[in-house]
Amino acid sequence: MASTTILVVYDPTRDAQPALGRAAALAQSAAGADVKLHVYSCIYSRIPKSEGKAARKAELIAAQEKIVQEVVSSLVDKRVQVTVEVEWGKDWYEAIVQAADRIEADAVFKSSHKRSASQRLLNDTSDRTLLRQCACPVLLVKADTEATAASRTILAAVQFRGEAGTYDKLNEKILDFSKRLLAGGAVKIHFINAYTELSDRPDKGQLTRACGVPSDQVHIRMGDTDSVIVDLAQELNADMVVIGNSARTGLAAVINTNTAEKILDKLDCNLLAMP
Repeated sequence: MASTTILVVYDPTRDAQPALGRAAALAQSAAGADVKLHVYSCIYSRIPKSEGKAARKAELIAAQEKIVQEVVSSLVDKRVQVTVEVEWGKDWYEAIVQAADRIEADAVFKSSHKRSASQRLLNDTSDRTLLRQCACPVLLVKADTEATAASRTILAAVQFRGEAGTYDKLNEKILDFSKRLLAGGAVKIHFINAYTELSDRPDKGQLTRACGVPSDQVHIRMGDTDSVIVDLAQELNADMVVIGNSARTGLAAVINTNTAEKILDKLDCNLLAMP
């Protein structure tokens, strides 16, 4: 992943920072690659009128910057390029999206915590906001995953049938990303193509050649996409699932839930959503 800038979301409400751990591991293992980490934290608290707001905000930002710098220095190799940004803002979900746009991030890494379906449905969450609005890939890192695993199994979801041309560009992005990971030799990648109609079943030989991996690493299964992905990820004990993601806002976001959102809390592994 040459010349890559990763925005890492630092959660000021938690001690553990699995997203930062995963980003640090990636940057330190990327021998010869130019991987830059931009560690971002957005804080906010109500300041009494009796206190000088500007001075108090500056004090709180400085204190948070010191905390983040200390955590970063304990996790990240000094050879890795790291910048730290602490911003004041009430709507920190949107602030992350805006920060990623501002620094032209190639990816956003954020820690993710399991929530119930009703919690996701009734309340906006930072995960949902990123999945729907972020213009770059988003890696949601689960707290119980090992950030420094020596070898990993990645499951990439692709779609090679359906309306002609609909998924071509997205498939190409997923395949390109996965093949770049393969070049590092640290991962084993499986591909899954789900279908619900027999007429949409892809040709196994064509799919295998397109994916560029042995045929036993290419899976074609009939069923709802979200269920098929979750089941196979569990069978493979996957460390990460890579999936295309459809951005939605407004009424469309309320009515429709994309596959990335459906599987997020069903997976025990990390989820990389590619817009």
